[in-house]
Amino acid sequence: MRLLFDLSGRLCWLMSVGARLLIGALVLLVVADVVVRNAGLRPLAWAVNTSEFFLLYITFLSMPWLVRQKGHVFVEFLRIALPRNAKVVLAQLVYFACLVLCLYLAWVAGRSLLLAVERGTYEMRTFDIPKWVVFAPMVAAFVLSAVEWLRYLLGYDDFYDRDLLEVGGH
Repeated sequence: MRLLFDLSGRLCWLMSVGARLLIGALVLLVVADVVVRNAGLRPLAWAVNTSEFFLLYITFLSMPWLVRQKGHVFVEFLRIALPRNAKVVLAQLVYFACLVLCLYLAWVAGRSLLLAVERGTYEMRTFDIPKWVVFAPMVAAFVLSAVEWLRYLLGYDDFYDRDLLEVGGH
């Protein structure tokens, strides 16, 4: 299991690097589009659609890393009021629910991906791209997030133990 979790961590990190690069590219794209428009030149027709796809990819490429780094928001008021044993049970229920939800969403996205491949459908906008390209990051993100929630569920780490994290740490 440790090997699976180490591999997952590396893949999560790699995907997050991809998301960071896309954020930088998105900033450059928006600046270029604004400059071109303000210069009175023909707008970049493909910029809006490209930025939409970048936002989709940024969201899903960063998701598993956020789970691994305990970066998601949670409400702690209920946990504070509970005794230690109840906190552990609640955490296990949350981990299990998140794991099941991620697996279900991976399955839904995976079916959509396979259907798009099977039918050869395209996302038609300013430029056409195969529709499976839209679903691929979703499947990867939900599967890796499920692995990370499994890591918490099996006790390799505790999502709620945030005191040990350094600011911006890995």
